[in-house]
Amino acid sequence: MSKKLQLLIILFVFLVGTFGFYFIEDGWTLLEAFFMTIITITTVGYGEVRPLSPSGQLFTAFFIILGLSTAAILASQLARVFIEKNFKAIYGAGKMRKKISKIQNHYIICGYGGIGSAISSVLKKAEIPFVVIENSEQIAEFATMEGYLVVVGKATYDATLLEAGIKEARGIVNCLGDDSLNMYVSLAARELNPDLLILARGYKSDGEKRMIRAGANSVIYPLKLGGQQMAELIISEYGKDNEANHLEVTTSGIMGYSLKMYRHFKNDSTTIGEILLSTNAAEAVKIQHINGSGVSKPKPETPVLKNESVLLLIYDETDEDLLDNLDDKKDEPEAGTYKLVSWNDSYSIGIPELDKEHRKLINLINTFLSAIHTNDEDLTIKSTFDNLIEYTREHFSNEEAFMVLHKYPGLRDHKKEHLKLTKEVLQLNQDKSYIFPENIADFLISWLTNHILESDKKYSEYILKVNSKM
Repeated sequence: MSKKLQLLIILFVFLVGTFGFYFIEDGWTLLEAFFMTIITITTVGYGEVRPLSPSGQLFTAFFIILGLSTAAILASQLARVFIEKNFKAIYGAGKMRKKISKIQNHYIICGYGGIGSAISSVLKKAEIPFVVIENSEQIAEFATMEGYLVVVGKATYDATLLEAGIKEARGIVNCLGDDSLNMYVSLAARELNPDLLILARGYKSDGEKRMIRAGANSVIYPLKLGGQQMAELIISEYGKDNEANHLEVTTSGIMGYSLKMYRHFKNDSTTIGEILLSTNAAEAVKIQHINGSGVSKPKPETPVLKNESVLLLIYDETDEDLLDNLDDKKDEPEAGTYKLVSWNDSYSIGIPELDKEHRKLINLINTFLSAIHTNDEDLTIKSTFDNLIEYTREHFSNEEAFMVLHKYPGLRDHKKEHLKLTKEVLQLNQDKSYIFPENIADFLISWLTNHILESDKKYSEYILKVNSKM
């Protein structure tokens, strides 16, 4: 039963009582009839406002039954919602704790930010057991949706580490937002489990020695290595005793050819032929449609819609080939280049704190666009995704909190869109070695134009309009 329907039922009962007493009893005012309705429904026992006529007594008996029945039904509805909500939370938390209590020889990821989520994605693919510790309930929900084992709490607390199975764990990765926090967790983890492998994310290079003294085995700096390399350290160490679970992170071409994925993020459709021409691919191996169906060896005229993927056979050029191509094209204008995005009023949603975060997204996009087809392309892609995942978690959390504060009615749909974007970012990050940089650029530009200029504008216009009336 919806809240609106419940309110209508309550209003109906009050109207029946008030007008019933008013018309049945002679000389009663509306205020007296309303007061009689209140004391009858609540059964406070004040007595009649005035002596009741026989008709009034019959009506009062009927109204007591109606009022109490309605109150009982509404109370049962509220109790059911309350019990279901709390039961699901308690049952879900209990089920999660039960699973974690049975896990052994696993890794603990402290902090589900950009680096933590990237590591979790790789470990899941490698089938290495792990538990995520995250203090923010909103961010922890993202990890739970990915199917990970999650403990909500502060990693600096011994109780949280024990709940995550620190004594049965094989290693721990500290990806918290500060060197001092990572150092503190390293100390606590080493005390609880002396044999633990401890990897810590570092921010300042001069703190590495302190981190090692605190108990960390290795200190990793994401700007130098990135989340992928950090996960590979775990896989490499884990593979000493678990060769069957080892993950091949990279693949090489065969006889000069390799496979690569093309993801179409533009609103306008294209064709297989146009994709082959723009990517210099030898052949389209398969197309994956939006509905999940796939077609092998699609024809050149086959249309490719937004969010569809095409597996391409690519000829890996040798260094000599690349030099020849550069010599041939040095006088030609560079094809497929992207214009950098400049901030202007059209991108502003009128909320300064969120506009500041949108500017950060534009800076990420421009950094990426500037690096396409340069020598540091691969390094920039990895760095961009580290920052982009961090931005996604932080910005979406701030934006949703802002909408909750202002009671935005479209919050539910907006959260669904955030979840969809988050999954796309995580998937692209996982497959970044196998897709074209141009596709990533298309995705970022699509995000900017479709999400900010359309979805974000909707809630900002609503909130600004509501505030202007206050």
